[in-house]
Amino acid sequence: MHSPFIRLLFLFLIIDRIAEAFDVPCAQKLIGSDCLFDEECYGMNSVCRNSRCTCPTNFEEFDIDERTTVCRLAPAKIGDSCQRDCKPPLLCRDGKCECWGGSIVDGKCVVPCPAGQQLYGVECTRVAHYMQPCEKDSQCVDPFNSCITGTCQCAPGTTRDTVRGFCYAVCPDGMHPRQTCRRLFINDIDMLENAANTDSCPLGYRCVTYGSPYVGHCCRLRCPYGEPDLSQSCDAGASPDSKCRPLTHFCFTVSEPGWKSSLCCPRPCRDPTPLYVNGQCLSIAHRGDPCQIDQQCEGGITMSCNLGSCQCKLGYHENNDERFPTCTKDCTLEEVASNDRCLAKVQLGARCYSNNQCIQSAECRFGTCQCRCGYKQDQLLGVRCTNPDDPLSIGSILDRVGDIFGNKRGK
Repeated sequence: MHSPFIRLLFLFLIIDRIAEAFDVPCAQKLIGSDCLFDEECYGMNSVCRNSRCTCPTNFEEFDIDERTTVCRLAPAKIGDSCQRDCKPPLLCRDGKCECWGGSIVDGKCVVPCPAGQQLYGVECTRVAHYMQPCEKDSQCVDPFNSCITGTCQCAPGTTRDTVRGFCYAVCPDGMHPRQTCRRLFINDIDMLENAANTDSCPLGYRCVTYGSPYVGHCCRLRCPYGEPDLSQSCDAGASPDSKCRPLTHFCFTVSEPGWKSSLCCPRPCRDPTPLYVNGQCLSIAHRGDPCQIDQQCEGGITMSCNLGSCQCKLGYHENNDERFPTCTKDCTLEEVASNDRCLAKVQLGARCYSNNQCIQSAECRFGTCQCRCGYKQDQLLGVRCTNPDDPLSIGSILDRVGDIFGNKRGK
């Protein structure tokens, strides 16, 4: 006979499996979850607004059941059933769409606005076009317009096309943009690391955007010095002949969470002295290697050049990280070392800077500790990340036992 604890444990596991009927892909969020980007939010028509996955205008958050909420077209007729929202200018009151603050004309809700105002949602708002008087930026409804000295004008960083009669943005370096573009948000860390570019701009350009939904214009991506080699690729899947040549060039990358753009740029120095410091080409050194200046010692962050060799600074200890001898900052048991700082260990959902801060089987994804892809959060035996195929983590326990007794499984 199984013990009551074992029977209760399996009962929890069965309930948990049933609750997975609405299966969300790894690293994506349901309606109501915290978010950074539209593409994180799972489900048709969902968007990220005010750091929360929700529905766009003219859609309603609709509860299918206690656990599942989706976006559906907002009810648009007077008297329609609703849960939270109706199509403006209707309001959802006591489960029905009502014409609140307006008049019913031919069965439709009409909200008259004074001259010089337009209906935005359920409110009448003053609007102004280019060179018309204004009181605040939100009143200027033309693209790239701001309220400057009481008049709607082209916002700073933009210019006016006098022939076609509109304002448009210029690149950060003052050059005219090449074309419109969209950043192709990648919610997969491995894919993001291997791809050279994740936007719709041609090679040698990056997509400068105006925020979500990350549509913008293509501006030239410039190397720190010299001209890029556009015949060479920074894509990890490129053929050896077309990859950026590491001896003479390097991949210069501009990135933000979920997006990157890379360019094959020339090196000022080449191996075996690839480090450029104060007009000199020097070698990169590790702990115990000969050196001339601190910057040779892995950048001079954890080590200094002492009597001609790289040594750990005060407050750092020797460490071999399976690659080469280095130095690590001294931290407490509740902290982890990250270059020259000690970072606190944190739980799932907390802000983070490094994967090492997160619990086992979790990673720091877009600034928050989250379970790795293929794992899910489980509170049955404390807050942790578990493998759905091994919910009790029996495999991990056996591996640790094998490590202790020097007899790993599979050997």
